[in-house]
Amino acid sequence: MKRKIAAIFAADIAGYSRLVAEDEEETLRRLASYRQVTDDFIARSGGRIFNTAGDAVLAEFPSAVEAVRCAIDIQESLRTRNMAYPASRQMSFRIGITIGDVVERDGDLLGDGVNIAARLEGLAEVGGICISRAVHEQVANKLSVQFADIGAQEVKNIPTPVHAFMVAMRREDGSYSVPQFKKKPGGAATTPNWMWPAAVTLVCLVAIGVGGFLYFTKMEMPQGSKGSASASNEAAPSPPVTPTPTPRSKDSRRRRLSHPPSPPGPSSEKFAADNRAVRQ
Repeated sequence: MKRKIAAIFAADIAGYSRLVAEDEEETLRRLASYRQVTDDFIARSGGRIFNTAGDAVLAEFPSAVEAVRCAIDIQESLRTRNMAYPASRQMSFRIGITIGDVVERDGDLLGDGVNIAARLEGLAEVGGICISRAVHEQVANKLSVQFADIGAQEVKNIPTPVHAFMVAMRREDGSYSVPQFKKKPGGAATTPNWMWPAAVTLVCLVAIGVGGFLYFTKMEMPQGSKGSASASNEAAPSPPVTPTPTPRSKDSRRRRLSHPPSPPGPSSEKFAADNRAVRQ
């Protein structure tokens, strides 16, 4: 095995399974014709096809500029051929290109570069081209085409987002159209993967802090309640004591009845005599 840096080209036909289901023989015949076109362009641009599977083509190029130029030539040629067919029967390629460090084994190429190129091809529009940022940096000032930055994209089985660009394709009048990338539903910004462990750790720390606070609060509450109860007992004034009348005994009543009232004095007799004289 040996390693090398290469521009990886991945292409396949959009809706190929549907085309085969509708008309298998006609689709296979046209596929052979279109593959002849793509193979010729790849060979003329210095590329090498290292793997094929059904409608998919994987090729390597020594230059990113040549890989993108080849992809543009292929798409323009096939677009002209598709004009002879109705829209439902047109056979259009999607192409993805990246630069990566790959491993060569028995003529085949393996590694992340090949996987990323295949994922970029899945991001491309029907009949379009999608390239990685590494490729864009190599070709931006060397080819007279425009690019649309679609930002970092989460792609299947690739741990880190891939920053991608769409290549503007030429119209019939010779002008270039800037593709409009359609975001997936719920196009809110995705949360970086590193934030999930941080969020879980923060929640755990908060839960531990709240639990400890409640635990120590419960431990201190009985002691504090006892102290406050004793303080309230000391501070509260005692209610006034009202004397209860002592019941009189029968002996005291007898003693009082046994003593007769004292006889009237001289003053009372004089007062009675005066009253009689007045009446007479």
